[in-house]
Amino acid sequence: MRRLILPALALLLAACSGGRPGGDLDVAVVGEGTLAEELAQEASRATLIRRGSGGEVVAGVATSWRFLDDGDDLILRLAPLRWPGVGERPGLELVAQDVALGLRRSGNEGRAALAAAGLSRRGTARAPIARVVELAPQPATPLLLDWLAEPALAVRDRRGRLFPGPYVLEKDGGAWRLQRRSEGPLPDARAASIRIAPVAAAAAVSAFAKGEVQLVLGEGLAGLGAARAAGQGRALKLETVPGVIGLAINAKSGLLTDVRLRRALLLAADGRPMANRLALALLVPQNRLWDGLPPPTDDRARPAEERRALAAALLREIGIGPEQPLRLSLLVPAGSEFQALAETLAANLQPLGISLAVQRARPGGFAAARRSGAADLALVEQTARVADVVAHLDQWRCGRVRPCSAAADRLLDDAAAAGNDLTARQAAAAAAEAALMADPAFIPLLRPVRWALVANELSGFQANLLGRHPLGRIAGDGR
Repeated sequence: MRRLILPALALLLAACSGGRPGGDLDVAVVGEGTLAEELAQEASRATLIRRGSGGEVVAGVATSWRFLDDGDDLILRLAPLRWPGVGERPGLELVAQDVALGLRRSGNEGRAALAAAGLSRRGTARAPIARVVELAPQPATPLLLDWLAEPALAVRDRRGRLFPGPYVLEKDGGAWRLQRRSEGPLPDARAASIRIAPVAAAAAVSAFAKGEVQLVLGEGLAGLGAARAAGQGRALKLETVPGVIGLAINAKSGLLTDVRLRRALLLAADGRPMANRLALALLVPQNRLWDGLPPPTDDRARPAEERRALAAALLREIGIGPEQPLRLSLLVPAGSEFQALAETLAANLQPLGISLAVQRARPGGFAAARRSGAADLALVEQTARVADVVAHLDQWRCGRVRPCSAAADRLLDDAAAAGNDLTARQAAAAAAEAALMADPAFIPLLRPVRWALVANELSGFQANLLGRHPLGRIAGDGR
């Protein structure tokens, strides 16, 4: 039996304080994803479990928990909290039945997280007594606590109403403003107020140098060149995170319907010169969809020259070579980093007879350009929110991408069904990944990297394996 009981974490829900211990935190986010919104939700929503500065799970609405049945079932004890009242009348007590029924009210936003946590089926969340929640995921997952920390699975009532988190959230144009609810700084609400704004890389780096923002978070590679060139020294923090950078194949592209062409791209595309181009030690090549899996045993394990020879032979079968080149379009996000990676990849493939026409998306327009389906390939960063290999590989299931592998789907089902048997889970996931690479819809190239600029006066920022930094745990010293 596993047992983990943490000290209680009080979630004070008093009115906003007149004082400002912890100061104000101004955050700029560089990138085209949803990181800014995710950070705002994480600070403004109450979850059963929360994340600490190091990415570890800590107490949230649940003050303690323990696992039963060899880790398959989870018992959580709730803090004595009340819903917001009306006027001078106090609100009702938050009870386990609210939590159990509220999980099913997560809607589309929480569907993927519920499935990954094994809580999609009825009866997987129960309320045996007023302040105890019992979770019996089907199938069990060794990462249940991590998924319960996701804002998508925030505590709700049976009607779907969100229980208040440490901060009040307001939208301010394209930015988010957060005001602390509690009277004094808590581990989850140290700064009195937080402003989160998506900002272009050059503007974010400039604002940091002027002291206008205390924290710049890079959602991926975009803006890293500007941050390095700014000469901020020890302020620049770099982290590798779980996931993959690679080429997404447009299933609607007639040129890529031939599996031999897709296999040739998988064998020929080499992440090593791409990593060398950016001269970043943490940016390492990755020839798997998930770096934590065992090294591949298929043709990807061959030396580079043998892989290129196999790729050339496949291309000759379909009439492609240096004398009869094939032109493919490659969509890349805005930013010099992606342009450099694309140019290096193009130089790598050109001797084999594949010519890449690089299409650079306008700032903020990469997602829309990719949805349009105009390009044959797209250079994308797929970063995992939870270090869950099964949930990560699920994005390449049939029904979500083409081409796909029914065999891989079955193996992913086996991996999920393995529950807390980590050996069986890993083996099935590795087999699923190999099946996905037999007829690839995605070409892995590199391990993702995130960067940040952190002002000297900030405390609470801690590099970690997930690259997750709860803003409520960061504050300025003396601001």
